[in-house]
Amino acid sequence: MTRPSIRRALSVLAVATAASALGACNEHLDAGSACPSLCAGLSVPIKDTVLSPVLSFDTTLVGYPSIGTEEGIPLASRGDTLDVRGVIRFDSLVRMFAPPSDTLRPVTTAATAILRMRLNLTQSRLPAWVRFEVYDVDTLADDSDLQAVLALFRPGRLITSQTLTRAELTDSIVFPLSSAFLLQKIQSGANLRVGLRLVGAGPVSLRVHTVETGLQPEVRYYVSSDTAVHQTIVGPYSRTPVEPASMANDFRDFAVVARNALPSAGTVSVSTGGVPARRAYLRFNIPQWMFDSTTIVRATLQLTQMPQRGFDQSDSVTIVGQAVAATNYITDLYRSSQILIPAGLFVSDSIRVAPADSGVRTLEINSLLKVWRSSTTTVEGTQRAIVLLQQEEGLHGAEVRFFSSRAAASVRPRLRVSYIPRVDFGVP
Repeated sequence: MTRPSIRRALSVLAVATAASALGACNEHLDAGSACPSLCAGLSVPIKDTVLSPVLSFDTTLVGYPSIGTEEGIPLASRGDTLDVRGVIRFDSLVRMFAPPSDTLRPVTTAATAILRMRLNLTQSRLPAWVRFEVYDVDTLADDSDLQAVLALFRPGRLITSQTLTRAELTDSIVFPLSSAFLLQKIQSGANLRVGLRLVGAGPVSLRVHTVETGLQPEVRYYVSSDTAVHQTIVGPYSRTPVEPASMANDFRDFAVVARNALPSAGTVSVSTGGVPARRAYLRFNIPQWMFDSTTIVRATLQLTQMPQRGFDQSDSVTIVGQAVAATNYITDLYRSSQILIPAGLFVSDSIRVAPADSGVRTLEINSLLKVWRSSTTTVEGTQRAIVLLQQEEGLHGAEVRFFSSRAAASVRPRLRVSYIPRVDFGVP
């Protein structure tokens, strides 16, 4: 995101927060008990209405989180349905060292070389045995050419592998590396970029910690037999892409989807989750009279979940709704879906379900409607939209679907609103 975009998003958030606070101050309902004593005979009934259709547009967007920003690499293998691999770059191999009381000299040995990774077994799926495969995926292809990377997962590029039973799996795994292989990389000035693949006796999935989780992988080796020379430790680092320089950090470690047989959400549903993850973008069309002529007491978005069969269908996941902070000036939906007001602000609750579940799910958006009432529908105003996404986005294959605005009227999204008609006081 560019700095101007960040500034716009922050300014929108500040305006939204202030508007919400003002709306809350002006609409306290508990003061109403005093009104009958001052205005005899005045009753203020609370009315209910269901707005359907309430969405002017909805769609499913794919490709989250952006490359290299995942909270871990979700390695997975499930037959012909899902195959997710990982890439870790170690582009800063030490090629020169200085022995104690000596001058700088080139590295001529890389003894006792290892690759160490930390594993996150939370929500993992482990069969009787699993095999980790490590490949040399260094290539001159463009960084964005992931197909060129996947083509290097072949027997001739295999560096090492390790097969473990389920009982042998812990939160850390160490792979011995060939000293000759590593020394060749060091002396030739090549990059060490490893590809990770996980297979097993059945469907298997787990996560590898990355730089983003604070438990990054590392390569260790000795450049000298002199015990006074410490072991060299190299963490994830990428020299490319050169422009923009900040993107190199995103390519230090990232996931690559080799196969995903998850069917499209189609036209009658929107979806969240999966790998790569999906987000549901919902744009609202609230009648203007609702903002101009009422005091909204409660507003509940009602969504009907569509049962989704497939991998991770029984794993419970949490879905949150986040208000879009982008203005109407931004027409790129993918970009808009990343400029969001923090979770829990204006959309106060969440949905905890499994993909195979069905039924009506709800989100309270009362505070959000107060913000929208104070904003305009011009290009400077915020988009009247929310995004549905999973909390552990991109970390497992579970996908949850909801019927869209193009589904049958009985299951499409609707908004249940409780409100008080606004009363104008004046001198007759």
